[in-house]
Amino acid sequence: MSNMSGNSSSGGEDMDPHAAHAMMSINKLFPALLECFGIILCGYIAGRANIITSTQAKGLGNFVSKFALPALLFKNMVELDFGDVIWPFLWSVLIAKVSVFCIVCVLTLFVASPASRFSKAGLYSIFATQSNDFALGYPIVNALYRDTHPEYLQYIYLVAPVSLVLLNPIGFAFCEVQKWKNQGDRQQSKLSIVGQVAFQVLKNPVVFMVFIGIIAHFLLQQRVPAFMVDFVDGLANSFGGAALFYLGLSMVGQLTKLTKSTVVALILLVTAKLLVMPLICKDMVDLLDNTNTSAANHSSLSNYAFIYGVFPSAPSVAIYAAHYNMELEVVTSGMVLSTFLSAPIMYVSAWLLTIPGMDPKLLMESLRNVSFDISIVSLVALVWTIAVMFLSKKYKRLPHMLTVNLLLAQLLTSIGMILWNFAGSSDNFTGKVFTFMLLFTSLNSTYVWPGSRPSNKHLAHRNLSSCLWLLFNHVPGRLYLELQFFCAVVNYGQGFISFGLFGLDKHLIILPFKKRWHDLWNRRKREVRVPSELPVDVQMTCLQFVKYHKDQCSQDIVKKKRCGERTATHTFLGSDLVAWLQQTGLAQDRGEATLYGARLQQGGVLQHLRQEHDFQDSNFYYRFTDSASTG
Repeated sequence: MSNMSGNSSSGGEDMDPHAAHAMMSINKLFPALLECFGIILCGYIAGRANIITSTQAKGLGNFVSKFALPALLFKNMVELDFGDVIWPFLWSVLIAKVSVFCIVCVLTLFVASPASRFSKAGLYSIFATQSNDFALGYPIVNALYRDTHPEYLQYIYLVAPVSLVLLNPIGFAFCEVQKWKNQGDRQQSKLSIVGQVAFQVLKNPVVFMVFIGIIAHFLLQQRVPAFMVDFVDGLANSFGGAALFYLGLSMVGQLTKLTKSTVVALILLVTAKLLVMPLICKDMVDLLDNTNTSAANHSSLSNYAFIYGVFPSAPSVAIYAAHYNMELEVVTSGMVLSTFLSAPIMYVSAWLLTIPGMDPKLLMESLRNVSFDISIVSLVALVWTIAVMFLSKKYKRLPHMLTVNLLLAQLLTSIGMILWNFAGSSDNFTGKVFTFMLLFTSLNSTYVWPGSRPSNKHLAHRNLSSCLWLLFNHVPGRLYLELQFFCAVVNYGQGFISFGLFGLDKHLIILPFKKRWHDLWNRRKREVRVPSELPVDVQMTCLQFVKYHKDQCSQDIVKKKRCGERTATHTFLGSDLVAWLQQTGLAQDRGEATLYGARLQQGGVLQHLRQEHDFQDSNFYYRFTDSASTG
């Protein structure tokens, strides 16, 4: 409630009103996150909708990792200015990464079963320390520090090789040891393992190009030759969007590999990467950065270390797991979860790190704006949720009779906060009193209707104490302001929780929506196309399949199966055909096999049993048409 005191004095502190902007451009963070995760989402949708198959995605991944990224590294290593580098920052990040690597490695060796102890220790340690510095980290740092500390951008290119050159080889060695232990004869010598690890590191284009770039830095005097500038820039500039798009493609289907037995390991790894790593990075900078005479610069560098630590794990860790065929479930699922969890953590962390440097008066205004924005979105969510409660007739049953009252109280709270945003700055005393009473009554009603009692009686007085703080002390403390941001989100954002719990009714919303979306997406095209009008690739696919493969396919997968309440003969599942196409080599992966089946359906070779759906890699029933047999 204290955010209503927007006109409170900031006290006698001598502070630059723009101190917050001297540390980081916080206002540019949200657009940068939206840009990055928007492109990632586009890549995910393209992969999920099979617009780009996994085979095609591998081609894009090879371009990004073997051409675009090495060119970007070469350019920046050549132009790097070592004179502006604050070396204690690099030592701090190095110590933090080594510490997390050792902690994860030792704990895994103690806890994991002997059958997979070394592979888990190696891959889990790499997962917890190798960040997605270039594809996701660089755009975030660029948005936050381009205007205030542009020299921070070059640290990305100095810190990344720490994992690639120093820590990853140790993880690879553990994986090679595990592979050696799994072999029955164990003919491979220790020297051979060391050689394979060294080769694995040196053949990495990123590591190779870092060394080439450092050598060129001194030979070319920090300037890319004129005849190479356009070529290198062309490859380097193609990295950003392509890398984020490929990151989205690489996430498709990864969470389906997660099992109950790996959930605990996944939670611990994500915690180590997104929480432990940034805290150690920040603390090490605070300890080692004694050369900074300016407190503002020291604080800014410390905050930058924390933001860097929150960067999610890189997709290349999943490539390492696939290469050794070890711990794929945890690593791939963890890569997806850490990427999406990093966005809210980075956003909230950046705000919390900025608050101590902001002027209290401006901060109170920001607090009011945050409350207003949250209330608008919460209002929409609550209107939807209340409508669902009435349309589903749940309001007539217990305990939803009480739930509706809670929802109405939350709705009035959002309305009261929206009205206060306008009434608080007006001269209408009556309007202020009415709005305050509405907001105060409805907000306290949201505390009463749940009927829960705090386990500790002192907890019941803390929110009241925070509300009365400004009445007795007009100078808000820093901790108080940080707590008020949290209170604003919790008080006026209750509609989000209610929407998640009650706004997505299974029978009223989810099932009808899925059915309608499924019908729209998979509606069969009724128009009949003459074979000559079909695309050439469809004609060739159908002709090849009918002439050379249809009979064998029918023998292998066509069976008498039960479909609903009746038994259908000569049918097969879409997933069975996809698997058969892969086994026979007609398709390299399930995505390509699904496209192959779609072309067969388009050419009239097969059809859905009830002619309701297009071909899918699913448990829908299909059959070969009689006309196709004469093709």
